[in-house]
Amino acid sequence: MTRFPHDEFAKGFLESLLSPFGEVQTSFKISSEVREVDVYFQADPSIQPIPELGLLGKIAQTNFVLEPFRNPPTIFQIRACMGKLFDLHANLIREAKRTKQSEPDNADLPMLWILAPTLSKPILAEYTATLTTELVSTGLYLLSPGCKTGIIVIHQLPKTPETLWFRLLGKEKIQSNAIAEVAALSQAHPGRQQALSWLGNLKVILEAREIREPEEEELMMQLSPLFLEKIQAAEQQGEVKGRQEGKTEQGQALIFRQLNRRVGNVSIDLEIQIKALPLTQLEELGEALLDFSQMEDLVAWLDTNCSRITPTSQINAIES
Repeated sequence: MTRFPHDEFAKGFLESLLSPFGEVQTSFKISSEVREVDVYFQADPSIQPIPELGLLGKIAQTNFVLEPFRNPPTIFQIRACMGKLFDLHANLIREAKRTKQSEPDNADLPMLWILAPTLSKPILAEYTATLTTELVSTGLYLLSPGCKTGIIVIHQLPKTPETLWFRLLGKEKIQSNAIAEVAALSQAHPGRQQALSWLGNLKVILEAREIREPEEEELMMQLSPLFLEKIQAAEQQGEVKGRQEGKTEQGQALIFRQLNRRVGNVSIDLEIQIKALPLTQLEELGEALLDFSQMEDLVAWLDTNCSRITPTSQINAIES
């Protein structure tokens, strides 16, 4: 139900986290009318989810359908998700009859979880959604039991490690903070590498788009340090060679676009200083400029950081 590329990121990332604990099918087609649910998870009762998955691990103890939205869903979008769930239930019951098996119990039929960045009180009231604290202190709502539907309002979730994987699918500052938390995780954390890989993929997809929303530009800048880490790790393993120059030029172009938006056109002198920055410092500038509001902020940052550049690198940058 979300727009590419964000829905591809959400589906792929959730599949990578959930696949060790059961069967995951993304873009799962329901028979009769061709309809898709974003994520269909069938739990493997012999495998217990690891604690590091937090809230996601808790709901993964039973079968579920998961529909992530990039923007707040409307009443009709929620209704459409529920319609797909009920079609899936009917399909599972028909399949049991066709194969002469017992009909599944209501408890065994999948639950629907709708992920929304935010959701208004009137829409929650429209579905008589009730806040429940059984799994998490806030942000999780259940519809009446017969609906087998829950709504997770990501921006209401507590900022704890338990909710990290859902907050990573949020928007703006919520997602930004979650990305920083992922970067701070131990290298041995079981979910870190999957998150890093899919965030890197999201950055590449966003870069390829000719038109991007302002929030996507800022998301790309924040993903740069994580993406650089992924590139460096691949280079150490011999997977990526000789692409440093192209990545530096790509990073410079993105930096100048962001600076023009935030502080205006950059002078030739400042442009030369920025082009003299090595890739690692370009990444640092990419993070810092998110807080710039005037040209003086850029000048101050360069005065502080350009002293770390060797004369040789400055000469090479000017000559190029």
